[in-house]
Amino acid sequence: MEKSQIHTLLKSQHEELLQFIQRLSDKEIHLQKEGKWSALQNMDHLLKSAQAVNPAVRKSSIVLRAAFGKPNREARTYEGLVQRYQERLAKAELAPPKQFRAEDSKALNRIKVMEDYDAEVQKFLRFVRSVKERKLDRTLLPHPLLGKLLLREILYFMHYHTDHHYRAIKKIFMHA
Repeated sequence: MEKSQIHTLLKSQHEELLQFIQRLSDKEIHLQKEGKWSALQNMDHLLKSAQAVNPAVRKSSIVLRAAFGKPNREARTYEGLVQRYQERLAKAELAPPKQFRAEDSKALNRIKVMEDYDAEVQKFLRFVRSVKERKLDRTLLPHPLLGKLLLREILYFMHYHTDHHYRAIKKIFMHA
């Protein structure tokens, strides 16, 4: 998938997710079912993920290559990345690493989480729009579960990861 397509997917996904969250009442945004995260906790987790990715993707190729080496393979397809993530997730602990865990829902400030999340995603979208296509396939970054990923795969992951949490949020309100 070319970066322009990825950008379009990420942008429309972000807009749809924000509209959904904005329609939730203060009570609904904190609702938890079956011990799962609330909508606001999912958003807090997505915010923390974006805050980790944004500074990393902006580093120069030279710095990233020195730290993580050169790729020795082609980029996986979107579907290939999703399959690998699901396989690794099935074998991993259920909880994300501590730095990515959501705070207690009632302790979170809805407005701050949403404003910060929107700002981080806007930064990420600007990066996607401006990055050179060739850098996506020549640069590696580490992922806590998947190991070293090509930058293109990081973009795929950001889309899939957001989709995963958006579906988890919508599931809270199914049959409610």
